[in-house]
Amino acid sequence: MPSPDPAVRLHDRFPTLRLAGVAAERYPRFINPVLDPHHLDVLLLTFVLSGQGHHLMGATTQKIVSPSVSVTAPGQTHSLVTDDNGLEVVNVFLDPDLHPLPNLQPPHDEALAAFLPLPSAPQVVTTDLAQVELAPSDTIAPLLDLLVQETEHPRSLDLLSSLRTALLATCAHAVIDRGLIKATTWTHPSDDRVIAVRDWLDRHYREPHTLASLAQRAQLERTYFSSRFTKVVGLPSSEYIARLRIRYALSLLQATDEPIAAIARSSGFHDLSNFGRTFSRLMGRPPRQFRAETRSVRHDASDGGEGAGWPPTGRPGSPWQDAGTA
Repeated sequence: MPSPDPAVRLHDRFPTLRLAGVAAERYPRFINPVLDPHHLDVLLLTFVLSGQGHHLMGATTQKIVSPSVSVTAPGQTHSLVTDDNGLEVVNVFLDPDLHPLPNLQPPHDEALAAFLPLPSAPQVVTTDLAQVELAPSDTIAPLLDLLVQETEHPRSLDLLSSLRTALLATCAHAVIDRGLIKATTWTHPSDDRVIAVRDWLDRHYREPHTLASLAQRAQLERTYFSSRFTKVVGLPSSEYIARLRIRYALSLLQATDEPIAAIARSSGFHDLSNFGRTFSRLMGRPPRQFRAETRSVRHDASDGGEGAGWPPTGRPGSPWQDAGTA
């Protein structure tokens, strides 16, 4: 059932959210004495670097510990309440539907799955991860500084993607270091074979594949392999491959002048119409339009960020505005 609270849609505010799957904004002194329940259309990581207050997340309210990071799922009611001194906050927005999250090596993959409330997360038994305390050794601040800078004036979408991976890996390390993972709940001994095939696909996704060939690689019966892959990875093998190929195509569209047909072939698509349909389904626009928008964002950044949507602005009339600005 949809949340009755106001929805905040961020893709138009942050072009990098559409183009790289990540955006960040900083509030050096966020003051909000009353509840302002709302929900977002993307995944939110709230980094509280200093200050005191409470965080409404769904039906529960957490006392804020700083420094810390909390995760709010798309559609989940969310609000920060502060005292008169306010909070130093950095919001990081992620869109894992358009841009799949990185695959980390064990045990960080399990820690990331425990940290982020995603349907595709492996089945990990955790303690309450509504809020993860951070330590100075986590060195989160430099990554957040760079993410905010690249959101406002993007120089490279590849750099944004790398910063996203580094930030998530750092959060996963914090989950491990705080001892928040209890144990995994793999119930099928063959699941390690499925993970091995997934890792192999991460390197060979541009090659031709069939369900039968992947099942043979895992030494599993085809229907059983298909079922376990979807269960463990969170996507059917065909969709997982498609998203890897589209992610590769994104990098070529952003960085080269190669024709669309050549990019489709390089990415592993041997049917241009199939490439166009898949790209439009995942990215919400055809490849040619995506390329034009990417270049527009770069042009705006080179002009000092004065193009449409730059710099991002707060929601009018919302307490989600820096108390230090008018």
